[in-house]
Order: sequence, then structure tokens, then C-alpha cells
Amino acid sequence: MQIDYSLLFITFVYVPVNLHLLRTFAAVAEHGSFTRAAEAIHVSQPAVSRAVHELEEQLGLPLVERIAGQVRCTEAGTALFQHACAIFALERTAEADIRGRRGLKQGTLVVGASRTVATYLLPPLVARFLDAHPRVSVRMVSDNTHAIEERLLAYELDLALVEAPMRDPRIELLEWRNDHMAIVASATCFRETSRPLTTERFSSMRWIMRETGSGTREIAISRLREAGVEVSDMLEVDGNAAVVASVAAGLGVTMISVEAARDPLALGRLVKLELAGLRTIRPLYRARIRERPLSPASQAFARLVLESGV
Repeated sequence: MQIDYSLLFITFVYVPVNLHLLRTFAAVAEHGSFTRAAEAIHVSQPAVSRAVHELEEQLGLPLVERIAGQVRCTEAGTALFQHACAIFALERTAEADIRGRRGLKQGTLVVGASRTVATYLLPPLVARFLDAHPRVSVRMVSDNTHAIEERLLAYELDLALVEAPMRDPRIELLEWRNDHMAIVASATCFRETSRPLTTERFSSMRWIMRETGSGTREIAISRLREAGVEVSDMLEVDGNAAVVASVAAGLGVTMISVEAARDPLALGRLVKLELAGLRTIRPLYRARIRERPLSPASQAFARLVLESGV
């Protein structure tokens, strides 16, 4: 759902909303429970219940409903929670901006990354950032591309680095750098790899693929199909390490970032297989919410990311 900021402004002008009540309601919406919300914001459970009831009275709409012992947002509550996330994200940005004007001597940065990027490319970037800004608190969040997109849209992340395009129009994507992929197989199963194999041979193989939502999986299947290979026999596993270990054990072949397979390739446990017409270079992306201003820490990290991709 796209947030209409003009509507949000009109609503708050004509129906004044106490931000304390809004913050309490947001905690209930996030945790799905009055009790867990009370624990999270360090107040009593009755105080949370009163705050939500008072906010409903102010707005003239039910915001939550109790179903089978659980607290769920109504349609109006869901919309208000999305507005609240945007408001509190802007509040955090404003606070960070003020801190940033003191030379980034403090502040916070939450960076999300899809798993390939988080494992092999993000740590050196964060190390360089903290060398320059040692008092900024940094949190790294790793998940597959789809989950990172959802967390970015929920205002849980300042920036994200991913390996597949995000299609939501609220997200601004900028190409950052290229990543090289390869088809790899167990060295004990494929001793002769000097000549490209046929598409028919590749189509008959078992393919080890990442979980649904993975950018690597999406790109690999798309590129293989372009080259004439149909993946019909698939073994799905979670994470790059599990993919590489499964391939090394002879369970099948995969198409994966060379970064993820670098060590076993160097040790001779894996070999690269050639496929004529296969595109193996993919772009990596830096992602952010278009309408969310970047904090000074986020701006500094974004500059570092773009410089590293040159």
C-alpha cells in the first residue's frame, strides 16, 4: 500500500492524534498482543489497552480486534500502522540528522542485504565505514531478497544491498556493481570440464537451488532458461553454504555467485561447467525508500557503497 502523505497531513490536521497514543498502538500492531506491547514499551498492560481505546475514540474507528485470543488490526488499523511506521522513521531520520550535524560522532545505521551480499561483500564495507565513523552504531540484517524488500518497505532498514531487482515503485534502485556467477559441480562427479556441455545434458541434471524469495535463485533460473536449459529436477535448500555443501557432496549442480564458491573451487572440491550462451554477469543494487530522507549516517554509507563499486 502506497502512503499518501497529503492525506496523512489532512487527517492529522482535522483529527489531532496524540503521538504517544500512536506509538502505543504501533507497538500493539507490531507485536500482535497488548501484553507483549506493554513489555516492549515498558508500561502496564491496562495502560496499553486504555491508550488504544482512547485513540479509537479520537479517530472514531476500530483499530484492533480480538480473534481467538489474538489481537489483529482492522483495515483502518493496518493503514494507520503503515502511516505510523513512516512517521516514526521520519522522526528517527530527523534525530539522526541533528546528531549528524555534529560530525557523525554518533548515530545509527541499519543496513539490510541479501545473503550473498551480506556474507561476502557487506562486512568489508561496514569495516571501512566504522573506521571512518567509529561511534556510529551499525546493525546488519541478512535475509533473501524478497524478505529484505519487505523489511525495507516496513521502514526497518535505512538502506539495502541486493542481488535481484525490486519491483515496488516506492523503492529507488541504483546499480552498484557487477557480480560473476558460474555453474559449479562436484569435482568427483565431473572430471572433464574443458568443453561446454549440451543444453539437453544440463536439463537432465538435478539442480540445487536456494529457497523461494532468493535473488540468486530468481536470476539463475531466468538465465538458464534464456540459454535453453529447463530446470525440472530441483532440490531446494536454504542459504549459500548449504547449496555449496550439497553440490560438493554430489547431490547436483548449481548456478551461484563465484564469491560463494571461491574457496571450494580453489581447493578443487568444485569445478566450473561451461554452457554456451549463458549470461553469467549480474548487477547488484543499492535500494532505498524514495520518499524517506537519508540520515547523515545513511548518506555516508551510501557514498561508500557507490565508491566501492567503481
